[in-house]
Amino acid sequence: MSWLWLKAVPWSTIIANAPTIVDGARKLLDRRGSPTDVTDEQASDPGSLAQRLRIVELRQQEMLDVIDKLASSNEQLTEAVTYLRARAVFNFRLSVVLGVVLAVVVVDGILG
Repeated sequence: MSWLWLKAVPWSTIIANAPTIVDGARKLLDRRGSPTDVTDEQASDPGSLAQRLRIVELRQQEMLDVIDKLASSNEQLTEAVTYLRARAVFNFRLSVVLGVVLAVVVVDGILG
């Protein structure tokens, strides 16, 4: 199998986005941590609840950003694979046609 298909992959885009994706994933893992113990007093305090809700919303937004970047990278890879598949089908058909033409030329040369 030829490695030429690797040339069609948008490596510059993947490499450019990789550090951002890795940093976002690390931030999510670091913040995930262990759940904090909440006392009954904190659980009933509206200020504490509002602050915890803001933290959850920020984490969700960060997760959405990372998911969006992953989806974008996945879309680019899918486009590259689709292009490569179409190119492989074209190359196969071209090789079949050239094989038939070569066979006709050889047979014509032998019989002619």
